Amino acid sequence: MTPTTETVVHRHPDERTAALQRRMYSPLCGLLTSVGGLLRTRRAPGFFLEGAELTGVHVLEGLPAPKPNAYHIGGFGIQPFESRIRVLGEAIERYAGHAAAFGGTFTVRHASYTELAAAGEPVLPPEAFGVFLPGQYERPGFPFEPFDPDRPLGWLLLPSLSGGDDERAWIPAQFFLLGYVPRQDEPWLQSAVTTGTGAHTSGPNALRSALEELVQVDAALGHWYGTGTGVRILPDARTRQLDAIIARRCAGRPRPEFHLLPSADLPGLCVACILRATPGAVPAVAVGLGSGGRLQRVMYQALLEAVGVQSFAAWTYVSEGREEGRDGDKDIYDLEGNVARYAAPQGADTVEKRFAQSTAAPAGSLPPDDERPDRERLKDIVTAFRNTGKRLYHADLTTVDIRQLGFAAHRVWSPDTLSLCFPGAPPAAHRRFADYGGFADRGPHPYP
Repeated sequence: MTPTTETVVHRHPDERTAALQRRMYSPLCGLLTSVGGLLRTRRAPGFFLEGAELTGVHVLEGLPAPKPNAYHIGGFGIQPFESRIRVLGEAIERYAGHAAAFGGTFTVRHASYTELAAAGEPVLPPEAFGVFLPGQYERPGFPFEPFDPDRPLGWLLLPSLSGGDDERAWIPAQFFLLGYVPRQDEPWLQSAVTTGTGAHTSGPNALRSALEELVQVDAALGHWYGTGTGVRILPDARTRQLDAIIARRCAGRPRPEFHLLPSADLPGLCVACILRATPGAVPAVAVGLGSGGRLQRVMYQALLEAVGVQSFAAWTYVSEGREEGRDGDKDIYDLEGNVARYAAPQGADTVEKRFAQSTAAPAGSLPPDDERPDRERLKDIVTAFRNTGKRLYHADLTTVDIRQLGFAAHRVWSPDTLSLCFPGAPPAAHRRFADYGGFADRGPHPYP
């Protein structure tokens, strides 16, 4: 009998990425209508930079067309496929947050909080919806309104990940879905952002990514607006692979600086990378974030994001003539003006002063890497939310077209952690700041 052999075909990452791009891109009807490389300045680190424009989800929402780069879709890496696959994955994540609101997955119920509570529906306590101080609402141009239990809102009934199997709660749709447009009679309480959204070829990994981002932003804002300090990471044998990349890609430029930003009580590592320009160049400083269980990989993620923020800051600062970088007192109610503000030397001083408060420690002395399988790390994060009494809600945002691409998208939200906020509208009344030593107003945060 003739023996049989099994043939295994391995496709080069460039080929796999190109195949995915062909399915996603079309200037007329693609999920992406534009994708390509970005030019970097001569003084910028030597990384591949990619950017893309999302399809017209604004048409579904009945809104005007956004300005270029409004969705902040970018990818960066030391190999071409690495930057491109990050662009494609991030585009799927952004698309999911908007398109899921119109795919029939969610039923929005319009009612007042008082009506829901009177009907015995599962609702969060009123303090979960008021995260700003009274004085913030009085500032000129402040975009949000106080919570009023008698005014109607759009609500989503979402399952809990941290509670029992059947536990659910009604959550304001404007907190959860990027594509949700409040009705005219509906107050705008706070803005939904992509914090807590993950896309991956594996559903569990998409959920893990979403949870890690939730923990990451909570730690980053807890550090920026809290009173605790981070840990400046000193390179040693534990970071030798990353150090080799930096030596090659950042030669002749200020060395990137990494800071561990500890979470108050949730697992995982959060690292901020500070990328400085050569003296006199703009942007003066950019800050990127990374999260996960393995320190060197998290530092690399933070470095890539810092490279992206640096490119975005230069584009915003120069092409749009932004003035936020020169006006330290201007309130910023978008996620662009803060980046431009810290591009200028005057604004960069604020970032330098905050991170100068960090203590220093060798990488080898920091918490060990979590080498467990991804599913175990996922369970560990959910268990930590449960054990610390934090409410955690979840939804699958995977639309039909996302599934056909071989991806899944998941979204998580917690009223008990800090989400990315408009830089001029920090949630100063959020109870979570008590776990970070209290709230300290240091001005707009530097994260896009």
